[in-house]
Amino acid sequence: MSSSSQQPPANFSDNNINDQNNNNIEGDSSSKPILALPAPGDVSSSSAGGVPTLEVNGQDIKLDLLGPVVVNEDGTMSRIDNWHEMADIEKANVRRILLKRNESRLTRLRAERDKAIAAEEAAAAADSSNDK
Repeated sequence: MSSSSQQPPANFSDNNINDQNNNNIEGDSSSKPILALPAPGDVSSSSAGGVPTLEVNGQDIKLDLLGPVVVNEDGTMSRIDNWHEMADIEKANVRRILLKRNESRLTRLRAERDKAIAAEEAAAAADSSNDK
């Protein structure tokens, strides 16, 4: 009976395992995509007064460096590209205007949606009564 024991090659060491693991970790990080938005809690504290807050329905909402959301005419949403470059007075004016404009656009879009739903329901009801 022969027993065979496997031994690592002479040039193999524990350091080689650590080096291989480090290379795999480094290789994995280079293949990860770069995120378009900062990670939560990763916002830099570059603003001197801290992050401004806005009270909405009794809750304080923190406005981050990305700025407020803009509701476009077609219902899509976007952000202001140069928000971080604006002066405090400009930001205050934009917030004031956007609150009003976003609310009016959302009201109009909701009314259009409700009208479209009512028209679809009326058409479905008409089709079902014609089938009888």
